[in-house]
Amino acid sequence: MDISKILDAWPFDPLAVSARKIEAEDGRVLIQMRVDLGLIQMEYSGRPDGSRPGGFDTYLDYYRSLASADQEFTLDPRQSFNLRQEGMQHYHRYLSLHQLKDYQGVIRDTRHNLDILNFIANYAGAVENLTSQQHRPYVMMMNTSAKTMLKLDEDNKSEALSILKAGVRQIKNVYTNILDDPQPDLSPEIFQLRELQHRITDDGVPSELPAQEKLEIELQMALLSENYEEAAILRDQIDRSSR
Repeated sequence: MDISKILDAWPFDPLAVSARKIEAEDGRVLIQMRVDLGLIQMEYSGRPDGSRPGGFDTYLDYYRSLASADQEFTLDPRQSFNLRQEGMQHYHRYLSLHQLKDYQGVIRDTRHNLDILNFIANYAGAVENLTSQQHRPYVMMMNTSAKTMLKLDEDNKSEALSILKAGVRQIKNVYTNILDDPQPDLSPEIFQLRELQHRITDDGVPSELPAQEKLEIELQMALLSENYEEAAILRDQIDRSSR
């Protein structure tokens, strides 16, 4: 079916994450994310695409069951790909949920992706593990940001700052001890959390990340996941927004 009318009623904004919750005909909650060539529709819980691999809620759950039954279990290339793809689906959903200020949903989905990275670290080869772990600081940053925003919603600034500081320490540890980066303070993830911390200590209400910074983070993630087509689109958007 032609969805032009739907897209015309929801213009694409290249400088912001555009998302909304809708109710399906059977009453379940769905998440929609507007992208340049259309829209992505995701289930609110379980796998965003609604599938049940091997009868389980997610591939992670399925492969955990295989690993528990086989002491010599290792991830083959197809299984690693399935986990990476599942992580990318959750990435799109938690970006949408963050924009919708559904911070509990963001925490749930970022926790899932961190669990995927932990599973890969335990059961994949060295090359696959190193490639995958480069995503960890970004996922940790989004997880920390969501937990911080929840505490701010409760008007608990002291706890929000404690969560932020712990998140910065953990991300530094990943850059130093896993990614072998001698200058973790220059990372975009720590920069974003420092900015959030600064706004809190100045008694300002933290706002959404500036559009330019969002695009730059998304560009980094596209490059890390070797999605060069998306990276090219994001570069064009960054160029247009900086003119």
